[in-house]
Amino acid sequence: MLSGIEGIRACVGFNLGHSDWVEVDQAMLACFESLSVDCLRMQTAGSRERQVPCAVLLALVIPMLQEIYVIEDTLDFTLCGVEQLHFLLPVPANTGLRLGAAVKAVRPVDDHWQLTLACVMECDALAKPVLRADVLYQFRTRSRTPMPQLSLCRSE
Repeated sequence: MLSGIEGIRACVGFNLGHSDWVEVDQAMLACFESLSVDCLRMQTAGSRERQVPCAVLLALVIPMLQEIYVIEDTLDFTLCGVEQLHFLLPVPANTGLRLGAAVKAVRPVDDHWQLTLACVMECDALAKPVLRADVLYQFRTRSRTPMPQLSLCRSE
């Protein structure tokens, strides 16, 4: 759980954990194909085994990331971009994927803050990561209404 700007700053450099494993089976791939305007072409690597298209990996990043963290005491927490996106290895179909995330940075930008989460996707059938990306969010801090100053002395 990340609570307010101080809580987020305290977590810079720390691993937030991992999402649950998600199986990318033929039914999921067929669903993505049916929703795609250009009908995603299944990638092949010289064999007849289907591979998970990069667009599917990218589409899974944000939902998987949302399993990892909870943000409190912020306003207008909004996804604003993905940077440093690298598809590292082809992913065979019918395998499990999970996403890990760490707080990479938090910095002020104009009238809001920008949070960068370093994400790494793993596949249960491969020894090395299959995707790396920095996911950026923008938010504002919850402004606290100052307590009125009470005076116990008479002002003269």
